[in-house]
Amino acid sequence: MNARLGAAVLVALIAPSCVSATLESRNRYREVSGEEVLVIGEDGLERSLEILGAPLVVRENGDGAVLAWGWARERGWGLRARVPVKGARASFDYSQASRGLQGLVLFFDDQWRLTAMRRGQLADVLPPSQVRARLVEDE
Repeated sequence: MNARLGAAVLVALIAPSCVSATLESRNRYREVSGEEVLVIGEDGLERSLEILGAPLVVRENGDGAVLAWGWARERGWGLRARVPVKGARASFDYSQASRGLQGLVLFFDDQWRLTAMRRGQLADVLPPSQVRARLVEDE
């Protein structure tokens, strides 16, 4: 009985209102491929850029560097309702989207030789930024 009453109240509230639903899908950046032809310990920066193109992120990593490529296929849905309440409008918005860049991260030593590769959620495979302290001398 309570479930029926709740459903009836919901229908009564929504009936004179505006309800809309959305479904969205979009791609951000182009997924890279070709890392399977790169050889750890042999290939360097030039060959990596030739195969993968320009990276989204370049960071220092110890004495070397880390370069990252990222892409996303975002999909999500949303629901919006507006209900008139005593001369005003109450509104409700809800959205759910699967976001987060997938990525490929390449690690290079101080000679720009490839030392490692990782693929996965970019937030998980990209190491935190490591900015080295710089010596500042008086002029």
